[in-house]
Amino acid sequence: MNKEIFIKRKQNLINLIADTLTKMEFCEQDKISLNKLLEVLNEYSFENRLQKKGLLSHTIIDSMELDYSLGEKFIIFDNEII
Repeated sequence: MNKEIFIKRKQNLINLIADTLTKMEFCEQDKISLNKLLEVLNEYSFENRLQKKGLLSHTIIDSMELDYSLGEKFIIFDNEII
């Protein structure tokens, strides 16, 4: 994954979170989870991607109750980092 692809995929996920938060009604816990996911995603940069790899997946699996289709997108991004 080159820098351009990494940045594009990360931005798509940020946009997904923003769209999801504005278009759907959630309970307070879901909003907290999505905001936490955004915080974790913002810790990723192209330069530190290998050190951060796995953090999104572990955060989602261990401490969040997100809709599977949403969580899956973030896990796929995390797994494809090379």
